[in-house]
Amino acid sequence: MGTAALILVVDDDPVMREITRVHLEGAGYEVALATSAAEGLQKARGLRPSLVIMDFAMPGGSGTEALRALRTDDEIGNTPVLMVTAWSFEESQSGTSGLAATWLQKPVMGEQMIQSVRDLLPA
Repeated sequence: MGTAALILVVDDDPVMREITRVHLEGAGYEVALATSAAEGLQKARGLRPSLVIMDFAMPGGSGTEALRALRTDDEIGNTPVLMVTAWSFEESQSGTSGLAATWLQKPVMGEQMIQSVRDLLPA
């Protein structure tokens, strides 16, 4: 069996980061954490994760801004991104059509997130 896929979780909420980490590690994934959009971009460039799970709304730079910056990066621009939001989908997805692989509404249930991750990562 190969190495577990690395997933980068970018969320300013420490409780959400920890819940997400626990679910992902329980499903056999490696997890890296970032607390802001800027840190998430920096870690994505350095770690080159298989997938990024990013919160939509964060202080000091939104997930949308980070998503747009990620998409313009030649090295990591094709990394799948699963966006999570507590906002309505209409508000969240405005102006980001086609940039995120998928969106989930908070609170995200563990099984729902793991299934979305499996759908986005090659077997």
